[in-house]
Amino acid sequence: MPIFAISIMAILALVAATLALGMDSRSGAKVQQAADSAALGGATAFLNSSSPRAADRLEAARQQAKALAERNSEYALADLVVDAVTEDAYGQHTQLEVELEFQPVNFFARFSGSNATAPVRRRAVASSTWGFPLCMLALSPNEQSGISMKHLARLIADGCIVWSNDMGRQSMALEGGRAEAKSFCAAGLVDRSHRASVSPLPDQQCDPIPDPLEDWTPPTAGTCAPTPNFEPPRSVVRQSERQLARLVRRQSRIRRGDDDDDDDDDDDENEDEKITGLENACGNKGGTSNQNCPSNPATGAGLSDFDLLALTDNLVNALYVLDRQFDMETDTLTPGTYCGLDIAYGHVRMQPGTYFIKGAPMTVTRKATVTAEGITIIFTDPGAYLRVSDQARLDLTAPSEGPLAGIAVAESRNTAVNGAPVVSRLTGRGALSMIGLIYLPTQNFFISGSGAGDQSSPLLQIVANRIALRDTGMLRIDFNPSKTDVPVAIQPARIARLIE
Repeated sequence: MPIFAISIMAILALVAATLALGMDSRSGAKVQQAADSAALGGATAFLNSSSPRAADRLEAARQQAKALAERNSEYALADLVVDAVTEDAYGQHTQLEVELEFQPVNFFARFSGSNATAPVRRRAVASSTWGFPLCMLALSPNEQSGISMKHLARLIADGCIVWSNDMGRQSMALEGGRAEAKSFCAAGLVDRSHRASVSPLPDQQCDPIPDPLEDWTPPTAGTCAPTPNFEPPRSVVRQSERQLARLVRRQSRIRRGDDDDDDDDDDDENEDEKITGLENACGNKGGTSNQNCPSNPATGAGLSDFDLLALTDNLVNALYVLDRQFDMETDTLTPGTYCGLDIAYGHVRMQPGTYFIKGAPMTVTRKATVTAEGITIIFTDPGAYLRVSDQARLDLTAPSEGPLAGIAVAESRNTAVNGAPVVSRLTGRGALSMIGLIYLPTQNFFISGSGAGDQSSPLLQIVANRIALRDTGMLRIDFNPSKTDVPVAIQPARIARLIE
């Protein structure tokens, strides 16, 4: 054969081989894309299934991955593996592995001497995380207990997780009480007493959960409106003062050892005898007790802020025992900016909208009742926080739509006083019913006395610097957002991604 013909044949074979390789490469890329799509589609189906059962979501993932893999008739599904679901405190996890095979018809390969090119096989692996909904998150990374419970406090958080980001040895300090949740997890260690009943037992050294609303910017407060008057009528105050004066005189007789219960001077109008301070009413001798007072603290020396507030927040019962508790609305409050709110009497309805509490607390005390539907309360500037105490009640539902949908209570991250977090709290026999998010990333949130979230909330999420319950304080969450129109402000993690 002439040398020229041989050269031509060699050149053609080289060109054909190059083209065949290029076609095989393009085929391989297409098969890889199909495998990636099938694996990621299956992982997404695991998240989007409406069933709460992991087995149902696994089957949905398998069916979707199979359907996507077989959508192109030129590809053969060589292998499909869906891992069993694993579960930890954060959520449920699975992986899907899809392998596709393609037998290309390559005419250039035949020209170069082969009947067909080798089969093209490509593999893809996707992971899926179905996170549990979040009920409570303590953000504090400091060496203080992120979440603490003591005495006979109760925390029921059905269907959702309770998390502490504190990295210390008492990330969760569980000295007593009863706690139930979908899971408990501490970034540090858990200090649990035998007196505390906790189910399930908390996991330790978990990864911290970043602040879910770290990038959220609250709206700006305006100029303070005139402070409304929600104080008891003067007639009620005078009756309460007389009651307290009797209590003080009785305590004085006990100190003197005088058991004479003659109260002939109970109606004495001498102003000097109308002592209204908690210190005077509860000023017992050492070793004595006073059932009319919340406790016998003597002084606050050595007490934590949590314990001290629990002892000093509430008025002596005699100061408001004659107050009337109203079932029907007696006053209304309009949205706006207020330099503090003190609601001590009546039944106040907060009209829907946004309320800014600026530079001072919002307190609901004595036997006052506040109802608020479709509202958001935002605390701004140092010293702004929430307190519900005595026998007061606050019923609050977040907006169901708009830019603040799902947010019931929030702060502007500037409420600390002299660098120390302020404390929003529910104390005494105060009661709270709330639907929505409490977002207090730089404040502490405490429940003490017999203060209670006394109605099971279908949607309550609390994010705070620290969270604590003591005494017989109670909080109950039955996480079921389908029972309310209020959206979930912090959505559970739903993550599907390719990992190979």
